[in-house]
Amino acid sequence: MKKISIVFGSLALMGAMLTSCEEAPKYEQPTLEARKVQIIEKDGYQFKDLNKNGELDAYEDWRLPMQDRINDLVSQMTLEEKIGLMFHPNIAVPADGKVVYDAQAALSQEAYAGPIGPGGNNQGAMGQGQMRVGADVKTFIEQRHFRNILNNGIAEPKLFAQWSNTMQEYAEASRLGIPIMFSSDPRHGATLGAHVSGKQYFSQWPSKEGQVGITAARDRDIVEKFGEAVAEEYRAVGLHMILGPQIDVITEPRWSRNMGCFSEDADLTIEMMEAFMEGAQGDNVGPDKVLVHLKHWPGANPHEGGKGNFTVYPGNNVDYHLKPFKAGIAKGALAIMGYYSGTYVDTLNVNYSPYWSTKVLYDQLGFKGSICTDWGVVGRTGPLNPRLAGKTTLKDNMEMVINAGVDQMGSETETQLVVELVKEGRVSEERINQAASRILQWHFILGLFEDPYVDPDKAAQVCQREDLQKNAYQAQLESNILLVNEANTLPAKQGIKLYVEGIDEEIAKNYAELVTNPRQADLILVRTGVTEPRTGGFGAQANMTPAQRAAMQRQREIEAAKPVNIEIPASIWNNVKKLSATGKPVVVAFNPSGTSIVLPQDLKKVVKGCFLVFDCLDNALLDCVFGKFNPVGKLPFEIPATMKDVEAQLEDVPFDAPNKAFEFGFGLSY
Repeated sequence: MKKISIVFGSLALMGAMLTSCEEAPKYEQPTLEARKVQIIEKDGYQFKDLNKNGELDAYEDWRLPMQDRINDLVSQMTLEEKIGLMFHPNIAVPADGKVVYDAQAALSQEAYAGPIGPGGNNQGAMGQGQMRVGADVKTFIEQRHFRNILNNGIAEPKLFAQWSNTMQEYAEASRLGIPIMFSSDPRHGATLGAHVSGKQYFSQWPSKEGQVGITAARDRDIVEKFGEAVAEEYRAVGLHMILGPQIDVITEPRWSRNMGCFSEDADLTIEMMEAFMEGAQGDNVGPDKVLVHLKHWPGANPHEGGKGNFTVYPGNNVDYHLKPFKAGIAKGALAIMGYYSGTYVDTLNVNYSPYWSTKVLYDQLGFKGSICTDWGVVGRTGPLNPRLAGKTTLKDNMEMVINAGVDQMGSETETQLVVELVKEGRVSEERINQAASRILQWHFILGLFEDPYVDPDKAAQVCQREDLQKNAYQAQLESNILLVNEANTLPAKQGIKLYVEGIDEEIAKNYAELVTNPRQADLILVRTGVTEPRTGGFGAQANMTPAQRAAMQRQREIEAAKPVNIEIPASIWNNVKKLSATGKPVVVAFNPSGTSIVLPQDLKKVVKGCFLVFDCLDNALLDCVFGKFNPVGKLPFEIPATMKDVEAQLEDVPFDAPNKAFEFGFGLSY
C-alpha cells in the first residue's frame, strides 16, 4: 500500500508539473468598439471598461460564462437601474435621424398610436407605427435607465444607423455603460402599414407582417432566407430583436390578427417558425443575428366569437395552441409576449395570471427567457377580472403583473411606481433581480456589451441589397394562391386588352394594352381588400373634443356588440358583379389583411379567375396572371362556405367548419 501511495503521489506531482507547463486557455478576441469608455488590456486581451473604474470587472470580461457576467452586473446595479430594464417603451427614429437629448427640445405632447386591442379593438391604431415622438435621451436613457426600446420609426438606412449609434453612445457614457437592446415590430412587408408605417427601405416580402403569405409558399428554404434577411437588415441599422413571429394558430377565422399568423395547422406553424428562427437566430445568436420575441402567449386566436376580452376552449384544445410555443422554447426562444386577452381559467389577463405566466410557461414548459406584456396591457387593459374591473390603479397593475412572473411592461414609462412597490414591500427586490437577470441575457447574447455600434455606410449597402430583394420577390410570387380558373381563362395571353381596378396602371402597362372602358377589354382584373375602408383610428383622437371622443366611444361599443362578419362586403362584390355583367371575363384578387374570409357563394358564377394575395406588389400578381410565374401557393387555412359555417365551428379547433368553400392546402397551378 505504501508503494501504491508513492505511485499515486508521483502521478499527482507529474500531473501538476504538466499542468504548470500547459499554455493558458486561448480565446478568440471579439470585435470591440468603444466611444465613451476606455479599452483596457489583461492577459493579452482587450476589454471595455464600461463602469470606468480602470479595472476588469466580471461583467466586462467576455471570456466568462454569461450567467457569471449577469450576476456581477446585477450586483453592481442600483434598484432604479434594475427597474429600468423592466420597461420596454417606444422611441422611434425620426426621418431626419436626429437624436433629441433634452426634454426642452422634445415635443410637449407625446404622439402615440396604441396597439390593436383585444379582439381587434382599435384596429386602425397602427397607422402611426406606434411612435413616441416626445421622448428624449436625458429622461429615458439617463434618468429612467431604459435599455430595451421599441423602435418602429422609418429613416434612410444610413440615418437610421447613425441615430442608433448616437443613442448607444449615451448609454455607454452612463454609470455602468449598459447598451440598449433595440426591438422592432415586423417591417419587411412588400409595402408597410401594419405596426410600422412609411417608405420601405428593407427587402420586400409577402404580407405586411411577413408570415401568412410566406406560409402559403410552403417553401421552408425561402422562409429561412427570410429570417436571414431580417437578421442582416435589422442588425445593419442597429436593431436587435423582432417582436415576432406571431405563432397564434388560426382556428377562429373571425379573429382580427389572423393575417399576422402562419397557419391554421399547428405543425405547419412550427415548421415555418423553426425555419424562420434558423435564419434569424441561427444556432448561436451573436453579433450578426437577432432574437425572436414569440407572440402572443398562450395563443391568442380563439377569442369568443372572434372578439372580446377572453379566449375560450370549447373543444378542450388548449394544448394545440401551446404546441408552437413548446417548439419555440425548444428551439431557443428567449423572449415571449403575453397578449391583451384573458382566459376563463382564472378570469385574469394572461400577463396578470401566475398560472399562465409562471406555472405553465416557466414551470411546465421550461422557458428560460423573459416575458414582456403586449403594448398597453398594463396601462389600459388591466387585469380583466370582473371583480377588479375599474378598481385597480396603474401601480396596482404593475404589482400584479410583476408578481405573476412577467419581467417587462411594453410601452410603460412610470418607473417610480415600481420603485415605490419595492420600498412598500409589495414587490421583493429578489423578484426585481430575477427579472433583470432574465432580461440581460438578451444584451449579452447579442454581443452588445462588446460592440453595439454599426457602420452607417454598410447599412445603406445592405438594406434592399439585390440578392435580398430577389429572394423576397420570389417569396411574393410563391405566396399567391390561385383559387379559381374557370375554362382555363388563365394564364392570360400576351398582347390582350386589359382593364384594371386596384392595380397600378403604370405597372400594368408592361403586361398588356390598357383600356379605360371595361367593355373594350379582353380581360378585367380587379385587386381589392376584403373589408370596407376604415376611417379615423386611435391616433386620430388627439384633436377631438370631449364630445367627439364620447361619440366615437359609443360607436365603438355599438360595433363591439355586433357579431363579427367576415363576408366580402356587398359594396365590393356588387362592383365585381357589375364588371362581370359586361360579359367580359373577370379575374379578382382578394387581399385579406385582418380576419380570415368567407367568399361569395356565387364566386364561380361571377368570375373566371380568383387569387388570394397577401400584400404582394402588383408585379408579383401580374406575373402570375400572365403566366410568367406558375402559381404554387396553397391555403394556410380553410375557407368556410358561409358565415353559418363559421358560427358553427369551435373557436379552438382547426379544420372544423361543417362546410368549406376551399379546403386547407388548396391551390391551383397552370
